[in-house]
Amino acid sequence: MNEQGADIKQRLQLAVKKGNKREQQKLWHQYSQQQGFSNEWIIAARLGEPAYTEEQVHMVACLFGR
Repeated sequence: MNEQGADIKQRLQLAVKKGNKREQQKLWHQYSQQQGFSNEWIIAARLGEPAYTEEQVHMVACLFGR
């Protein structure tokens, strides 16, 4: 992780501690852009859910022979 990413993570932890939802949202957006994550992946991660369904996993496994 680069220095800017570490700074964002530290600021995000502080915003979580303070309960500052607006700052959390802004920092999640910055971090996801920096890391190249899709919005769907970030939302799933924040909700604690997988970014894909079992059906999608099965389809990919069938396509690649696993």
